Amino acid sequence: MHYGLYYFDSIKHHSAPYQPNKSESKSFRYFCKHKILHHLFLMKKTILVSCLLFVCTILWSENPNEKKYLLTTNLNTFGFSTIDMIDPYLSPTTYSGIGLNYTHENRRFLKPENTIFSMQDKLSFASGLMLNPTGNSALTYLGINYGWGINYHFRLEKGIRILAGGLWDIDFGFKDMARNVNNPVNVDLATNLNLTGLLQYDIQTRRRTMKLEMALQSPILGCMYVPLGGASYYDMFELGSFTNAVHASSLFNKRGLLQTYAISIPFNQVVWRFGLRFNNLIYKANNMVFTKNEYSLLIGTTFDAIHFGGRKKTAPQNFISTNE
Repeated sequence: MHYGLYYFDSIKHHSAPYQPNKSESKSFRYFCKHKILHHLFLMKKTILVSCLLFVCTILWSENPNEKKYLLTTNLNTFGFSTIDMIDPYLSPTTYSGIGLNYTHENRRFLKPENTIFSMQDKLSFASGLMLNPTGNSALTYLGINYGWGINYHFRLEKGIRILAGGLWDIDFGFKDMARNVNNPVNVDLATNLNLTGLLQYDIQTRRRTMKLEMALQSPILGCMYVPLGGASYYDMFELGSFTNAVHASSLFNKRGLLQTYAISIPFNQVVWRFGLRFNNLIYKANNMVFTKNEYSLLIGTTFDAIHFGGRKKTAPQNFISTNE
């Protein structure tokens, strides 16, 4: 086999094939074999490095410190309100006055990989001081309400969300009339299954993203405690006479609508929340009609938080606790 090596004679202007000797042919074969082995070594090295990078990428992605955690959105709201209330068990007169209320609400997705369903729970406290039209009698009101529910998330467009679902709540209220009457005290006790809805709309500005919210809540089914008119609490609790005191509630004998309109504005270190709330309720039992209308001016804050605890929900190593 000839390797195409030619010797050119510049004087005679002719060429002749060059035949390598045996020693040169052996050296050339050794050179080619060395080059081939060198290229194979480089290929193996490249494949090994690529595999190591792939394994490191997988291990990094499975790092527990980098996994997703569920944040809980906390809303804390204080309200100053005007109230008018009718309680025929105490008096057929409408009592009107002012009140204060506070609501703590939490919202969180059920699972990190599922952003369709979320849970919410809220705890509310309310107080009020009301007078009759002549101003010679006062009515004091204290109330507490706790609710828990599930919402389904509809994402219509970027920045527009609708949360729809249900909420079960327990409501307790205490009313005290400051005058010498046969029944100066009455208790409101009820549990309801409510329909809930929340519309969120993000407003983009140059420096911040504000959030508008409209929330609705209405009872559809439940149970309520309403004593007979004229029956005393002494007879009910001491003598065990609870005749016609517990009633099933539905849209036929209990209707209500809780409306909240709010805007959240982020500042440097906190997100402030401002809004209005309208709480209208009417229910009927034992030939009596009870009403409550409350209109509140709201101010509060909202923030996201996460909690760790127990053996299965430990904090990542890059979190610092005062227990350490």
